[in-house]
Amino acid sequence: MKAFTKERGTLALLDWSDVNTDVIIPARYLKRIERTGYGPLLFADKRYVAGGAPPVDDPVKGGALDTAFPLNQPKYEKASILVVGKNFGCGSSREHAVWAVEQAGFRVMIAPGKNEGFADIFEGNALNNGLLVVELSDDDWSKVAQAARADAPIEADVDLGTNVLKVFAADGAFSVRFDLAEGPRQKLLKGLDAIGETLQHAMAISRYEQGAPPWAARPGVSV
Repeated sequence: MKAFTKERGTLALLDWSDVNTDVIIPARYLKRIERTGYGPLLFADKRYVAGGAPPVDDPVKGGALDTAFPLNQPKYEKASILVVGKNFGCGSSREHAVWAVEQAGFRVMIAPGKNEGFADIFEGNALNNGLLVVELSDDDWSKVAQAARADAPIEADVDLGTNVLKVFAADGAFSVRFDLAEGPRQKLLKGLDAIGETLQHAMAISRYEQGAPPWAARPGVSV
């Protein structure tokens, strides 16, 4: 997993609440066995004109983009920080939703409401895949969202080392602090997914296995 320390990028705003995982990545795409190629499938049934969503077996063959979909605005074309509404990622659990967000170019997501900005399972999947999810107070989120509504692209800095988000708004820069539990924060800073975190204890695990009794069914040991 790629370590996350800082991200400077353009803000994109999708201020919809209660966006479920079937909207983020429609269920038919879960048939794919690859872990790549999900970027064009993000919001597939909203992003493209009716009937233009990519086929399951060829994600790059989408039709025309729907100009009414907020993220299709030209100013958001290269955005890497996605500002979303409350309870993002609710519904069924699917890691593909996080893969789609990340592979579409986003490294940070920002939602309103402490402990209610993101659905719990989506939040866990995001952090385990190196996607930083930030929950701000409603007031701070509103300031960030308002900045993203500007006619021109607006950039922001997200610094996980200091837990500070700095927005270079059209009417002047401002900063807000954000919180993240220290466990997930350290995993992101070090680039550790669940497997990488476990491998930090590889020597201790090996010592335990070597000293375990036969009934523990160590590899190569008969019970």
